[in-house]
Order: sequence, then structure tokens, then C-alpha cells
Amino acid sequence: MSQSRNLALAAIVVLVIVIVAAVAFLRGGGGEVSEIKIGVILPLSGRLAETGADLRRGIEFAVDEINSQGGVKACGGAKLTVVYGDSAGKPETGAAEAERLISQEGVIALVGAYQSSVTKTASEVAERYQVPFINPDSTSPALTERGYKWFFRVTPHDEMFAAQQADFIDWLNQKYGLNLRTFAIIHEDTEWGSKVAEAWKKYFTQHGYTLVEEVSYHAATVTSLDSEVQKLKAANPDILLAASYIQDAILLVQTMKAQNFAPKVVLAQDAGFINPSYVSQVGKDGWYIFSREVFSPDLIDKIPRLKEVNDRYKKKYGVDLNGNSARDYTGIWVLYYALEDACKKASPSNPEEFRRALRDSLVNLQLSPDQIIMPWKGVKFDEKGQNILGQGLIVQMFEDGKYHVVYPEDFAVREPVVPFPPWSQRG
Repeated sequence: MSQSRNLALAAIVVLVIVIVAAVAFLRGGGGEVSEIKIGVILPLSGRLAETGADLRRGIEFAVDEINSQGGVKACGGAKLTVVYGDSAGKPETGAAEAERLISQEGVIALVGAYQSSVTKTASEVAERYQVPFINPDSTSPALTERGYKWFFRVTPHDEMFAAQQADFIDWLNQKYGLNLRTFAIIHEDTEWGSKVAEAWKKYFTQHGYTLVEEVSYHAATVTSLDSEVQKLKAANPDILLAASYIQDAILLVQTMKAQNFAPKVVLAQDAGFINPSYVSQVGKDGWYIFSREVFSPDLIDKIPRLKEVNDRYKKKYGVDLNGNSARDYTGIWVLYYALEDACKKASPSNPEEFRRALRDSLVNLQLSPDQIIMPWKGVKFDEKGQNILGQGLIVQMFEDGKYHVVYPEDFAVREPVVPFPPWSQRG
């Protein structure tokens, strides 16, 4: 082979290497990564530690599944690594943890933070740093009314739920002739509970129901609900609407029983009422209480993939998925799908560029029902960052100690027990 031919071949090899490198760079492969670090903020200590543990199981299960299936393939199989921040249930601590995860840990995105009041402050930090914030589980309507560009809420919010709950009460009246006319509200007084109460008043009033009492309390310090339940009982509502976290939900049910307060319908706004610890602690006193939900094992026969996922989850943790763990599991998968798209446009080795690509991917993301385990029509964010394809369920606890779906009818597996039986007629 002549020297000139060798030089020509060498030049071709060099050119090919340069082209491959350039293509890889333009596709975002300019810096290979073995992991993509995400920050998760949850109440891992304090009064909501049990709920935080429940949410964490959903996060960990999703991450384990994604990593075992090859990681983020468009980023060369990079594995997801979670760095946790403990809010302790406090907004100021949640904000400090968001600051730490972004500035010290260098996370690509944040996920969290359950309580709307904590999500509010933590996402303020993310917005300032221009870091995508995925919120799987906070339902204050105000969170997506702030004009933020980096905040994406996967779950439906409380205005959507309140509208559905008013429809549910209409349905009870029409189908069972309950003649429900008046309602009372009890709620914890932070961002979440206060906004839930506003949404209930808006939609129940629109449907023609009359508010006869509203009481609030501070969940972080409350040790007695005696005076609050006395006020509610004196008002004699047909319907009691309750927005409580776990310890106060248990306290409310115990106090209602102690004071023999039994309105025709008790309808809770998820949160503490669907926590496994609540269910085990209230026992049969929780029977016949309704709750808003976003998930139920009853959906196993109605949603593709759910039975398989729930079986694996139960084998690992010994409990079924619930509204908390299922939503946070779903939140991580939503982030995963967006990461797959973002990795085609940028590399996590350039965090600022990659975060912008990830935000754009979330803006344009559209998931079909068969890509998630929730009873939703899919996932698609509007201009405010709200998933507009979500919807809720109404469940009721039955004598087997489990919640079952009673509404809407296309997901229902049981007829509701109405009205709420007097305490004296229970075993």
C-alpha cells in the first residue's frame, strides 16, 4: 500500500470519527453519564412520617423498575439515582431542602412534596433556579395558578375533585332518595385544607346545597377536636366534608364516635383517610365513610398492567398500592418518559441545557391510558402545568376494612351503604 493511500485512509478514519462525535454531540451525547440524579422531597419525619414512608415506597418501586429495565435508554442506559430531602412536614424546611438538592447535590429535577404548603415553597425555589418540578400528589388548586414555567402537576386538583364530589351527592339523592340538603366542613388550616374548603363551598353551593358550619384546626399541634365536633353536631348537617391528615383524621373519627355525631354522609378528601395506618387504627369505626381517591386495587380488572404492577409491589412491600404510593409511582414514570425525550436533545452532563430540554419535553408530553396505572385518560399538561386528563374516584370503607369504588359507575364495584349508620347500631 502506498504512503499516499495510507494517508488517505487515515484521513477518512479521522473524518468518520469527527462526524460520529459531532452527531453524538448534536444529539446530546456530548457527555456520557452513568446516572441521572433526581431530588425527592417528602415528609420523612414528624407527624406525617408514615405517609412519607408510603410515598417513598412508590418512588423507590418505580425507580427500581426503570433501572432494572435498562435505565434511561436515550441517555445510554443511565440509571436514576434518588437523593431524598426530608421536609419534616414544614414549608420552610421543604424550601431549604429544595435549595440543598439543587445547589449542593446538582439534581436534574425535583419531585414532591405531598403537602401543598410544602410543595408551594419548594417549587418556588425550583422556579427560581429553573429546575423542573414534578408534583405527583399535592392538590391545592392555587399551585397551578402562579404562572410558573417549571412546575408540572400530575394529579388532579381539589377543584376537579370538589366538582366531582358535588356530582356524587347529586347522584346519591337521585338514586337513593336521601334528600341531602345541607353540609358542614371541617379542615386543617394550611394551604391544602383551606383551598379544599374553598373548592367545596364553591361547587356545593353551585349545586344548591347550604353550608351550615365550617370549622378549622391546626393539624401540626391539634390534640383534641372536642369543641370542633360539638359545633358540627349542633349545626346538624346532612353531609360532613372533611379534609384531614392522618393523625387528625383518626382523632376526628374517634371524637365523632365519642360524641355520637353521625350525619347521613361523611365524605373525606383523601389524605389521612386513605393512609394504611389510619385504616388499621380506626378499624370498624371507619366503616361507611366515603373518601375521594385517585386509585384503588378494585381497578385491577379495569386497567391494563395494574394487576402485574400491584402483585410485584405487594410481594416486595407486603401491602397493596394505594392513592399515595400509586400517584408517586406514576409521577416517577411521567418523569422517565420526559427524560427519554430530553436525552435525545441534550445531555445531563450539561445540567442547565438538559433541564431546559426536560421542561420542553414535559410541556409536549402526552401519555395514553395504557402507559399509566391510574384511572385517567392519560397525562397531558396544559399551559399552567396541570395534567388535564386526570379524574377522581369515590370509595367507601366496607366491613372487610377496605375501601371499594362506588362512583363513578363505570369504575364502581359496590353499591354504597347510605345513610351513614348510627354509632349505636354498629357491632
